[in-house]
Amino acid sequence: MDWLRDPKNPFFAKAFVNRVWSNYFNVGIVNPTDDMSLANPPSNAALLDYLAQGFIDHNFDMQWVHREICNSRTYQLSWQTNETNAKDEKNFARSVPRRLPAEVAVDAVNMAITSYEKAATYITTLKGRSIAIAGAGAARANNNGAAGTNGFALQVFGRSIRESNCDCDRSMEASLLQTVFLQNDGAVIQAIEQDKSSWISQLAKTATANDSSARGSGQRATFEQMKARLDAEKKNIPEARLKKMQERLAAMQKASGDKAADAAAGQSGLAFAEEEVIRQAYLRTLSRLPTPDEQDRCLSYMADAESPLAGAKGLLWTLLNTKEFIVNH
Repeated sequence: MDWLRDPKNPFFAKAFVNRVWSNYFNVGIVNPTDDMSLANPPSNAALLDYLAQGFIDHNFDMQWVHREICNSRTYQLSWQTNETNAKDEKNFARSVPRRLPAEVAVDAVNMAITSYEKAATYITTLKGRSIAIAGAGAARANNNGAAGTNGFALQVFGRSIRESNCDCDRSMEASLLQTVFLQNDGAVIQAIEQDKSSWISQLAKTATANDSSARGSGQRATFEQMKARLDAEKKNIPEARLKKMQERLAAMQKASGDKAADAAAGQSGLAFAEEEVIRQAYLRTLSRLPTPDEQDRCLSYMADAESPLAGAKGLLWTLLNTKEFIVNH
Protein backbone atom coordinates (compact mmCIF):
# COMPACT_ATOMS: atom_id res chain seq x y z
CA MET A 1 0.00 0.00 0.00
CA ASP A 2 2.89 2.38 0.68
CA TRP A 3 4.24 1.72 -2.81
CA LEU A 4 0.76 2.02 -4.33
CA ARG A 5 0.27 5.52 -2.89
CA ASP A 6 3.82 6.66 -3.42
CA PRO A 7 3.81 9.89 -5.51
CA LYS A 8 6.72 8.45 -7.47
CA ASN A 9 4.63 5.45 -8.56
CA PRO A 10 3.61 6.30 -12.16
CA PHE A 11 1.11 3.46 -12.58
CA PHE A 12 -1.66 3.58 -9.98
CA ALA A 13 -2.82 7.19 -10.43
CA LYS A 14 -2.94 6.92 -14.22
CA ALA A 15 -4.79 3.62 -14.13
CA PHE A 16 -7.34 5.00 -11.65
CA VAL A 17 -8.16 8.29 -13.39
CA ASN A 18 -8.29 6.53 -16.77
CA ARG A 19 -10.91 4.12 -15.41
CA VAL A 20 -12.97 6.99 -13.95
CA TRP A 21 -12.76 8.84 -17.28
CA SER A 22 -13.95 5.71 -19.09
CA ASN A 23 -16.92 5.47 -16.73
CA TYR A 24 -18.10 8.94 -17.81
CA PHE A 25 -17.26 8.76 -21.52
CA ASN A 26 -17.50 5.02 -22.23
CA VAL A 27 -14.00 5.29 -23.73
CA GLY A 28 -10.83 5.72 -21.70
CA ILE A 29 -8.01 8.12 -22.47
CA VAL A 30 -6.19 4.81 -22.78
CA ASN A 31 -8.53 2.35 -24.46
CA PRO A 32 -9.11 -0.48 -23.60
CA THR A 33 -8.89 0.71 -20.01
CA ASP A 34 -7.11 -2.40 -18.77
CA ASP A 35 -4.32 -2.17 -21.38
CA MET A 36 -1.91 0.43 -20.00
CA SER A 37 1.11 -0.95 -21.87
CA LEU A 38 3.57 1.15 -23.88
CA ALA A 39 2.16 -0.44 -27.03
CA ASN A 40 -1.20 1.23 -26.34
CA PRO A 41 -0.53 4.98 -25.88
CA PRO A 42 -3.15 7.42 -24.55
CA SER A 43 -5.20 9.47 -27.02
CA ASN A 44 -4.33 12.58 -24.98
CA ALA A 45 -1.18 12.10 -22.91
CA ALA A 46 -1.25 15.64 -21.47
CA LEU A 47 -4.79 15.15 -20.17
CA LEU A 48 -3.93 11.83 -18.56
CA ASP A 49 -0.83 13.32 -16.91
CA TYR A 50 -2.83 16.31 -15.61
CA LEU A 51 -5.52 14.17 -13.98
CA ALA A 52 -3.02 11.69 -12.56
CA GLN A 53 -0.84 14.42 -11.06
CA GLY A 54 -3.88 16.22 -9.65
CA PHE A 55 -5.06 12.97 -8.06
CA ILE A 56 -1.67 12.58 -6.38
CA ASP A 57 -1.45 16.25 -5.34
CA HIS A 58 -4.90 16.02 -3.69
CA ASN A 59 -3.80 13.03 -1.63
CA PHE A 60 -5.65 10.54 -3.84
CA ASP A 61 -9.00 12.26 -3.28
CA MET A 62 -11.54 10.45 -5.50
CA GLN A 63 -14.05 13.28 -5.15
CA TRP A 64 -11.53 15.65 -6.74
CA VAL A 65 -11.26 13.41 -9.81
CA HIS A 66 -15.03 13.14 -10.28
CA ARG A 67 -15.56 16.85 -9.68
CA GLU A 68 -12.78 17.86 -12.08
CA ILE A 69 -14.20 15.71 -14.87
CA CYS A 70 -17.86 16.65 -14.36
CA ASN A 71 -17.06 20.38 -14.26
CA SER A 72 -15.08 20.19 -17.47
CA ARG A 73 -16.29 21.55 -20.80
CA THR A 74 -15.53 18.16 -22.34
CA TYR A 75 -18.02 16.33 -20.14
CA GLN A 76 -20.70 18.96 -20.73
CA LEU A 77 -20.52 18.86 -24.54
CA SER A 78 -23.72 18.02 -26.42
CA TRP A 79 -24.29 14.66 -28.08
CA GLN A 80 -25.61 16.49 -31.14
CA THR A 81 -22.96 16.70 -33.83
CA ASN A 82 -21.81 19.45 -36.17
CA GLU A 83 -19.71 19.40 -39.32
CA THR A 84 -16.44 19.47 -37.34
CA ASN A 85 -17.05 16.54 -34.98
CA ALA A 86 -19.60 14.25 -36.63
CA LYS A 87 -17.09 11.46 -37.26
CA ASP A 88 -14.78 12.12 -34.31
CA GLU A 89 -15.15 9.38 -31.72
CA LYS A 90 -11.60 9.48 -30.39
CA ASN A 91 -10.82 13.03 -29.25
CA PHE A 92 -13.87 13.64 -27.01
CA ALA A 93 -15.05 16.46 -29.28
CA ARG A 94 -18.68 15.60 -28.42
CA SER A 95 -20.64 13.36 -26.14
CA VAL A 96 -21.05 9.89 -27.65
CA PRO A 97 -24.48 8.35 -26.88
CA ARG A 98 -24.23 4.97 -25.17
CA ARG A 99 -26.55 2.48 -23.59
CA LEU A 100 -27.10 2.76 -19.85
CA PRO A 101 -25.07 0.30 -17.73
CA ALA A 102 -27.03 -2.79 -16.69
CA GLU A 103 -27.64 -1.77 -13.08
CA VAL A 104 -28.69 1.77 -14.01
CA ALA A 105 -30.98 0.52 -16.80
CA VAL A 106 -32.81 -1.93 -14.52
CA ASP A 107 -33.19 0.68 -11.75
CA ALA A 108 -34.47 3.22 -14.29
CA VAL A 109 -37.13 0.78 -15.52
CA ASN A 110 -38.22 -0.03 -11.96
CA MET A 111 -38.34 3.62 -10.95
CA ALA A 112 -40.37 4.61 -14.02
CA ILE A 113 -42.95 1.90 -13.44
CA THR A 114 -43.42 2.05 -9.68
CA SER A 115 -45.61 4.24 -7.46
CA TYR A 116 -44.69 7.73 -6.26
CA GLU A 117 -43.92 6.52 -2.74
CA LYS A 118 -41.71 3.64 -3.81
CA ALA A 119 -39.90 5.78 -6.40
CA ALA A 120 -39.07 8.27 -3.64
CA THR A 121 -37.25 5.54 -1.68
CA TYR A 122 -34.71 5.25 -4.51
CA ILE A 123 -33.40 8.63 -3.38
CA THR A 124 -33.23 7.84 0.33
CA THR A 125 -32.12 4.19 0.46
CA LEU A 126 -30.16 1.64 -1.55
CA LYS A 127 -32.43 -1.23 -0.49
CA GLY A 128 -33.81 -3.08 -3.49
CA ARG A 129 -31.71 -1.15 -6.02
CA SER A 130 -29.75 -3.12 -8.57
CA ILE A 131 -26.83 -0.71 -8.37
CA ALA A 132 -26.33 -1.71 -4.72
CA ILE A 133 -26.37 -5.49 -5.24
CA ALA A 134 -22.99 -7.08 -4.61
CA GLY A 135 -21.86 -8.57 -7.91
CA ALA A 136 -21.43 -12.28 -8.29
CA GLY A 137 -22.24 -15.13 -10.60
CA ALA A 138 -25.61 -15.62 -12.25
CA ALA A 139 -26.60 -18.42 -9.87
CA ARG A 140 -26.22 -16.19 -6.83
CA ALA A 141 -28.08 -13.34 -8.54
CA ASN A 142 -31.10 -15.59 -9.06
CA ASN A 143 -31.24 -16.79 -5.46
CA ASN A 144 -30.44 -13.75 -3.38
CA GLY A 145 -33.24 -11.39 -2.38
CA ALA A 146 -33.35 -8.21 -4.43
CA ALA A 147 -30.65 -9.62 -6.65
CA GLY A 148 -32.98 -12.48 -7.52
CA THR A 149 -35.81 -10.10 -8.38
CA ASN A 150 -33.70 -8.32 -10.99
CA GLY A 151 -31.24 -11.11 -11.72
CA PHE A 152 -32.50 -12.00 -15.20
CA ALA A 153 -32.82 -8.34 -16.21
CA LEU A 154 -29.22 -7.68 -15.13
CA GLN A 155 -28.04 -10.61 -17.24
CA VAL A 156 -29.99 -9.32 -20.25
CA PHE A 157 -28.35 -5.90 -20.00
CA GLY A 158 -24.87 -7.40 -19.68
CA ARG A 159 -23.87 -6.99 -16.06
CA SER A 160 -20.53 -8.56 -15.21
CA ILE A 161 -20.80 -11.93 -13.47
CA ARG A 162 -17.28 -11.31 -12.09
CA GLU A 163 -15.83 -14.62 -13.15
CA SER A 164 -12.74 -12.95 -14.60
CA ASN A 165 -10.77 -9.75 -14.02
CA CYS A 166 -11.25 -8.55 -17.60
CA ASP A 167 -13.47 -5.62 -18.59
CA CYS A 168 -14.82 -7.83 -21.38
CA ASP A 169 -16.83 -9.64 -18.69
CA ARG A 170 -19.32 -6.75 -18.84
CA SER A 171 -21.27 -5.88 -21.98
CA MET A 172 -22.30 -2.31 -22.86
CA GLU A 173 -23.58 -3.22 -26.31
CA ALA A 174 -27.24 -3.03 -27.28
CA SER A 175 -28.83 -6.33 -28.28
CA LEU A 176 -32.06 -7.73 -29.69
CA LEU A 177 -32.69 -9.56 -26.42
CA GLN A 178 -32.77 -6.23 -24.53
CA THR A 179 -35.37 -4.87 -26.96
CA VAL A 180 -37.50 -8.00 -26.63
CA PHE A 181 -37.18 -7.87 -22.84
CA LEU A 182 -38.50 -4.31 -22.56
CA GLN A 183 -41.29 -4.94 -25.06
CA ASN A 184 -42.54 -8.40 -24.11
CA ASP A 185 -41.08 -9.72 -20.84
CA GLY A 186 -43.87 -10.90 -18.55
CA ALA A 187 -42.34 -9.28 -15.47
CA VAL A 188 -42.19 -5.87 -17.16
CA ILE A 189 -45.73 -6.09 -18.55
CA GLN A 190 -47.11 -7.28 -15.21
CA ALA A 191 -45.27 -4.52 -13.34
CA ILE A 192 -46.85 -1.92 -15.63
CA GLU A 193 -50.38 -3.29 -15.69
CA GLN A 194 -51.10 -5.38 -12.60
CA ASP A 195 -48.59 -4.68 -9.85
CA LYS A 196 -50.38 -3.15 -6.85
CA SER A 197 -47.42 -0.81 -6.24
CA SER A 198 -47.25 0.41 -9.85
CA TRP A 199 -47.85 3.95 -11.06
CA ILE A 200 -50.71 2.80 -13.31
CA SER A 201 -52.41 1.04 -10.40
CA GLN A 202 -51.99 4.18 -8.32
CA LEU A 203 -53.56 6.31 -11.05
CA ALA A 204 -56.64 4.09 -11.10
CA LYS A 205 -56.84 3.76 -7.30
CA THR A 206 -56.56 7.51 -6.72
CA ALA A 207 -59.12 8.16 -9.43
CA THR A 208 -61.64 5.93 -7.62
CA ALA A 209 -61.05 7.82 -4.39
CA ASN A 210 -61.37 11.32 -5.92
CA ASP A 211 -64.76 13.01 -6.12
CA SER A 212 -66.28 13.41 -9.58
CA SER A 213 -66.46 17.20 -9.51
CA ALA A 214 -62.69 17.49 -9.06
CA ARG A 215 -62.16 15.13 -11.97
CA GLY A 216 -64.61 17.10 -14.08
CA SER A 217 -62.63 20.27 -13.36
CA GLY A 218 -59.48 18.51 -14.53
CA GLN A 219 -61.17 17.49 -17.79
CA ARG A 220 -62.41 21.05 -18.38
CA ALA A 221 -58.88 22.38 -17.75
CA THR A 222 -57.57 19.94 -20.36
CA PHE A 223 -60.19 21.19 -22.82
CA GLU A 224 -59.15 24.82 -22.33
CA GLN A 225 -55.44 23.96 -22.73
CA MET A 226 -56.04 21.96 -25.92
CA LYS A 227 -58.23 24.70 -27.39
CA ALA A 228 -55.63 27.40 -26.65
CA ARG A 229 -52.85 25.36 -28.27
CA LEU A 230 -55.01 24.56 -31.28
CA ASP A 231 -55.82 28.24 -31.80
CA ALA A 232 -52.17 29.26 -31.44
CA GLU A 233 -50.60 26.57 -33.66
CA LYS A 234 -53.37 25.66 -36.11
CA LYS A 235 -51.23 26.47 -39.15
CA ASN A 236 -48.38 24.19 -38.04
CA ILE A 237 -50.42 21.07 -37.21
CA PRO A 238 -50.75 18.41 -39.95
CA GLU A 239 -54.25 18.23 -41.44
CA ALA A 240 -55.04 14.69 -40.23
CA ARG A 241 -54.01 15.45 -36.66
CA LEU A 242 -55.81 18.80 -36.76
CA LYS A 243 -59.05 17.08 -37.75
CA LYS A 244 -58.70 14.53 -34.95
CA MET A 245 -58.00 17.24 -32.37
CA GLN A 246 -61.01 19.24 -33.55
CA GLU A 247 -63.24 16.19 -33.22
CA ARG A 248 -61.94 15.52 -29.73
CA LEU A 249 -62.45 19.15 -28.70
CA ALA A 250 -66.00 19.09 -30.04
CA ALA A 251 -66.78 15.99 -27.99
CA MET A 252 -65.26 17.50 -24.86
CA GLN A 253 -67.08 20.79 -25.38
CA LYS A 254 -70.40 18.99 -25.76
CA ALA A 255 -69.89 17.26 -22.42
CA SER A 256 -68.40 20.19 -20.49
CA GLY A 257 -70.36 22.44 -18.17
CA ASP A 258 -73.03 19.92 -17.12
CA LYS A 259 -73.38 16.71 -15.14
CA ALA A 260 -72.48 14.60 -18.15
CA ALA A 261 -68.98 16.05 -18.11
CA ASP A 262 -68.46 15.08 -14.50
CA ALA A 263 -69.88 11.63 -15.13
CA ALA A 264 -67.57 11.12 -18.10
CA ALA A 265 -64.61 12.28 -16.08
CA GLY A 266 -65.56 9.96 -13.25
CA GLN A 267 -65.54 6.99 -15.64
CA SER A 268 -62.17 7.85 -17.17
CA GLY A 269 -60.26 5.74 -14.68
CA LEU A 270 -57.51 8.35 -14.26
CA ALA A 271 -56.53 10.34 -11.20
CA PHE A 272 -55.51 13.40 -13.24
CA ALA A 273 -56.37 15.19 -16.44
CA GLU A 274 -54.79 13.46 -19.44
CA GLU A 275 -52.28 16.28 -20.02
CA GLU A 276 -50.98 15.84 -16.47
CA VAL A 277 -50.71 12.07 -16.94
CA ILE A 278 -48.66 12.64 -20.12
CA ARG A 279 -46.46 15.16 -18.32
CA GLN A 280 -45.77 12.74 -15.46
CA ALA A 281 -45.09 9.83 -17.84
CA TYR A 282 -42.43 11.88 -19.66
CA LEU A 283 -40.79 13.01 -16.42
CA ARG A 284 -40.72 9.42 -15.13
CA THR A 285 -39.09 7.99 -18.22
CA LEU A 286 -37.25 10.70 -20.16
CA SER A 287 -36.71 13.23 -17.33
CA ARG A 288 -38.12 16.04 -19.45
CA LEU A 289 -41.46 17.56 -20.42
CA PRO A 290 -43.13 16.62 -23.72
CA THR A 291 -42.90 19.06 -26.60
CA PRO A 292 -46.19 20.57 -27.83
CA ASP A 293 -46.15 18.18 -30.80
CA GLU A 294 -45.55 15.17 -28.54
CA GLN A 295 -48.30 16.34 -26.20
CA ASP A 296 -50.78 16.55 -29.07
CA ARG A 297 -49.83 13.12 -30.40
CA CYS A 298 -50.17 11.59 -26.93
CA LEU A 299 -53.58 13.19 -26.42
CA SER A 300 -54.71 11.81 -29.77
CA TYR A 301 -53.39 8.36 -28.84
CA MET A 302 -55.15 8.37 -25.47
CA ALA A 303 -58.38 9.55 -27.14
CA ASP A 304 -58.24 6.56 -29.53
CA ALA A 305 -57.38 4.05 -26.78
CA GLU A 306 -59.92 1.59 -25.38
CA SER A 307 -59.99 3.68 -22.21
CA PRO A 308 -57.92 6.54 -20.74
CA LEU A 309 -56.30 4.07 -18.32
CA ALA A 310 -55.37 1.77 -21.20
CA GLY A 311 -53.99 4.83 -22.98
CA ALA A 312 -51.82 5.66 -19.96
CA LYS A 313 -50.47 2.08 -19.89
CA GLY A 314 -49.68 2.20 -23.60
CA LEU A 315 -47.98 5.57 -23.27
CA LEU A 316 -45.74 4.39 -20.40
CA TRP A 317 -44.84 1.20 -22.28
CA THR A 318 -44.02 3.19 -25.42
CA LEU A 319 -41.74 5.64 -23.60
CA LEU A 320 -39.89 2.75 -21.92
CA ASN A 321 -39.13 1.40 -25.38
CA THR A 322 -37.66 4.57 -26.85
CA LYS A 323 -33.95 5.01 -27.55
CA GLU A 324 -34.05 8.19 -25.50
CA PHE A 325 -34.95 6.18 -22.40
CA ILE A 326 -32.27 3.52 -22.62
CA VAL A 327 -29.42 5.69 -23.95
CA ASN A 328 -27.21 8.07 -21.95
CA HIS A 329 -26.82 11.08 -24.24
